[in-house]
Amino acid sequence: MSVSCVGTCSNCAVQRFWLSHTFSLQLDDGHLVCLPHPGETWNCEKYGLTLGQASKRGRLYRETFYVCRNCGREGQTIEKAFRVDSPMVSVRSAMKWCWGSALFLVPPLVWIRWWEATLAIGGTLLIWPVFCWLENRKALKELALRGLPRADAPGQFPIPEPTQGRDPDRVVGRVVTEGNDQWRATGACCDKPDWINAGCASDEDRIPCHVCRKGIMQTSEHAIH
Repeated sequence: MSVSCVGTCSNCAVQRFWLSHTFSLQLDDGHLVCLPHPGETWNCEKYGLTLGQASKRGRLYRETFYVCRNCGREGQTIEKAFRVDSPMVSVRSAMKWCWGSALFLVPPLVWIRWWEATLAIGGTLLIWPVFCWLENRKALKELALRGLPRADAPGQFPIPEPTQGRDPDRVVGRVVTEGNDQWRATGACCDKPDWINAGCASDEDRIPCHVCRKGIMQTSEHAIH
């Protein structure tokens, strides 16, 4: 889900479309391409990768967008995103969870000689990772039939993480933690950066227009995607 709104300057009538966040795919040239919601999966597969494959190759990112209440300049943060293709389940995680649970549950059942429960619960926990492995093989075969990942898909070799978003004029900042475990995003947009989530901006924030520096951005057309 992502939130967006349109901001219009009260003086020069310039408009800005503010999105809260989006998935993006890093291409081999280092640039990010947007995977707009709700078609992230379809848009990613146009480049020859599923979201899970892009994540495994370290090419899936989440761009979160902000706007400064002090200067009106737009900013963003870029963080790696992690996705797993359904129904792919980590066999290693299944082994840890199931076999670890068996170590706690089966001995008491053996102690009280409840053999039916021992066989049912213990057998299920022991064999469940095998079912996960079989389902993963089935899912991989289905991906192969769809031609994914394609031979020309990005991510076959490592490249540096992106330091710039799709818009070169947007400030790339970072997330900082404050007291009481609260966090906020900030960047070098002005002498007193005060970033808020762009998709949640409102008239009460009185965001100045970064173009004419005279008007106030009036927000409208809030939407949830």
